[in-house]
Amino acid sequence: MQGVSGKANQVFTLTRWEGGGDKNIWKVVMDLPGEKVNKLSRKVMEEFDRVIPELESLIAKGDIGALVLFSGKAGNFVAGADIDLIRSAKTAEEAESLSRLGQKLLDRWEDLKVPTVAAVNGTALGGGCEMTLACTATVASNDPATKIGLPEVMLGFVPGMGGCVRLPRKVGLATALEMILASKQLNGERASKAGLIEACLPKENFEENALRWVALNLKSLKEGRRLAKEPKLGGVGGAAGSLLEKTPFGRAFMLKKAREGVIAKTKGHYPATLEAIDVLSDTSGYFGPRLHGSQRDRAMQREASAFGKLAVTDVSRNLVGLFFLTESVKKSRGVGEQLGDVATSVDSAAVLGAGVMGGGIAQLLAEKDITVRMKDLTPAALSAGMTAAIRIFDKQLKRKRINQRQKLQKVNHIAPILDYSGFGGVDLVIEAVIEKMDIKKSVFQELETKISDQCVVASNTSSLSISEMQKAFKRPERFAGMHFFNPVAKMPLIEVIRGEKSDDRAVSTVYQFSKRIGKTPIVVKDSPGFLVNRLLMPYLNEATYMLSEGAPIDELDRAMETFGMPMGPMELIDEVGVDVGEKVAHILHDAFGERMAPAPGQGKVVAAGRLGKKNGKGLYVYEGKDGRVKRLDPEIYKLIGVEPVQGKIADESIVERCVLPMINEAARCLEEGVVQSAAEVDLGMIMGTGFPPFRGGLLRYADTLGAQRLVDRLRALEKQVGPRFAPAPALVNMAAQGRKFYEA
Repeated sequence: MQGVSGKANQVFTLTRWEGGGDKNIWKVVMDLPGEKVNKLSRKVMEEFDRVIPELESLIAKGDIGALVLFSGKAGNFVAGADIDLIRSAKTAEEAESLSRLGQKLLDRWEDLKVPTVAAVNGTALGGGCEMTLACTATVASNDPATKIGLPEVMLGFVPGMGGCVRLPRKVGLATALEMILASKQLNGERASKAGLIEACLPKENFEENALRWVALNLKSLKEGRRLAKEPKLGGVGGAAGSLLEKTPFGRAFMLKKAREGVIAKTKGHYPATLEAIDVLSDTSGYFGPRLHGSQRDRAMQREASAFGKLAVTDVSRNLVGLFFLTESVKKSRGVGEQLGDVATSVDSAAVLGAGVMGGGIAQLLAEKDITVRMKDLTPAALSAGMTAAIRIFDKQLKRKRINQRQKLQKVNHIAPILDYSGFGGVDLVIEAVIEKMDIKKSVFQELETKISDQCVVASNTSSLSISEMQKAFKRPERFAGMHFFNPVAKMPLIEVIRGEKSDDRAVSTVYQFSKRIGKTPIVVKDSPGFLVNRLLMPYLNEATYMLSEGAPIDELDRAMETFGMPMGPMELIDEVGVDVGEKVAHILHDAFGERMAPAPGQGKVVAAGRLGKKNGKGLYVYEGKDGRVKRLDPEIYKLIGVEPVQGKIADESIVERCVLPMINEAARCLEEGVVQSAAEVDLGMIMGTGFPPFRGGLLRYADTLGAQRLVDRLRALEKQVGPRFAPAPALVNMAAQGRKFYEA
């Protein structure tokens, strides 16, 4: 294989495909040395800058008829830009210059005088997707791991290497808006249907298939004919779609609706989404021929300016910080890294308990093609569990994430059973029976006689002590907690709870298995409420206190939604279950005393049979299909015994009284070693409660306020409201020493 630049450790290598005969089809393989994935680092861009003139020279001599760009990394084309490089930019001008550098390189690639084809077999995200858009054509494999998309707004900036300019001209404005604003990623089949790629090829023998496709279509590629499917313009296709996308009025209408949708969803907290709409508007972002020359240059400059401005904002810094938190989880084993890989490989699993939660867990495992046995005591219970699982698959089918054949294959991974048959061969058992300690202990005593010595057991408990459950085992070291959040299919967090006798193998097995099924795990010490519920309950409890003081339910929710929470505390209580919240509140009160004393009123709601969304009545009333229509029922105030007064508590005070107790309790959790770092607190709160990612997490937000200000406000609230606001000693010490949760 010949290095393009002739240098050692080169990123790009060039070889002629012998199967192409006299067509002079050459393979360019990108393989970043020393990295697991390709990314557009400074080294790659410098090498690319050296490679392109050499290719231009060879093309001018007639030595090259077409170039096919492959990756040397299994399962990855290009993961995107090097986020460290973007994070290193200190000013908008520095970030803008990085964008312009990448744009100009891809412009030169786009302007090569021979067809260029990207062959994608794996992830092509961000800058990787932008590389494919700069090619004459793209082919991708049908491997499920293949994903193409532009997720930049999730990091607080817009695509900065031509994505805003090239994408709409290839797939139309409607699809471009969906991909950019929602960070939508497409597999090979869906990318082909959208017109994003020219062909979806079998993953088997992909390289040879891609080269043969280029040879077969070389004449059309040279003539510049469109080989991709025509996109569904306007999102609807036909004459109506053409009217929307091919007229200035239609495009203006689409952009206006997109802006309204973004503002309704984000409350303006994510400026990158709004800026992306502006860039698409300003750069002739619609279906049509590629831009070249001065028109392209002006469009690229507009995109680069937006990228530079956004990349150095606090919102972007916070979102990038969250990205690195999640990346650290991917690299971690959940135990001391010096121990190496001590986890048991999980090839098959079982779920004990087939309720909604058990069915949801079984569905998640089956979705990842893991064989799972689901046991319960009655056929009716198993039927309920299977119904819960199938309902989730049906939603995926409706949204075209899977097809009917895939649905049936995945459902068949679940084996509903009434006994322990086959349990002797499973590697992991996840218990999801009723939340009663004596029942769980009884189940574990029976279970341990049915499984192998190497099998790891995990409990999906939200509030009960893992260390106490371990007393039911003869081999307690094999047991740990695996707390899923409801609904299982949507909530990304899993708390991996280390009991007093849990060994590293059990903890690491559950931690790494959690990642395998697509979740974000954090390791938590066994203590009442673990981490997330311990921090969430003061938030919900304080909102309920304010309700008892006369603050209207809808005002409480609106204030916290405006702050950035995905739903307000009152609606969240209904979502979790008023009865569940009441139970956890009393557990924490018993454990931590009066600072966790449950607010008055919630017990009355439970006693009245208003359990929340699950039975259609809680603090709100839920009507329509799946309870999607929420309305406020004035009777709730009579039930609680309070007269609501509009504006009784200012929005700023609502936010302060809800958020400061969480920060206060988080300081205690860190001091007690519930988790080891502020980063784990923030990851848990973002992934487990939806704490606003744009704020960087609970403790990143706390650092923006400052420890002294926090202590001062807590003391003021202690005098005004009650002793539950007394600042934690750990927070007082931080203020005295001028420290932050995140030390530089």
